Amino acid sequence: MELLSGDKISNHNRAANMMRTVFYVCPVCGNVIPAAGQAAISCCGIPLPQLEPEEMGGEHMVQIESVEDEQFITLDHPMSKTHFISFIAWVSGDRVELVKLYPEGNAQCRLHMRGHGYLYLYCNRHGLMRKRL
Repeated sequence: MELLSGDKISNHNRAANMMRTVFYVCPVCGNVIPAAGQAAISCCGIPLPQLEPEEMGGEHMVQIESVEDEQFITLDHPMSKTHFISFIAWVSGDRVELVKLYPEGNAQCRLHMRGHGYLYLYCNRHGLMRKRL
């Protein structure tokens, strides 16, 4: 939007840290867009709001098990066409690892979780959630 306005744009986010990653999800096509800081993102012709994470709880609790050099993440969560987990992501200081999940699949994935960071998941009904690990 800003580019089309013709005004000068300054990028003030020069020292981006991956821990500042924010997520955008298109309600039309389901695109998941991570950004290393705030951005003006649009998809399918509509501007997308930045998702605000809540702390994990209730039916959105994860189980984490070490398997070889990865962590096996599982959730006891519905994966129907109308209520499902869209993605699980691990965000640390220097990387973002995102696994896209699909309806009628399993709510599980394997991630290379190194160091400290945040585990994010996105439920299409309840929004973005995170847990600090």
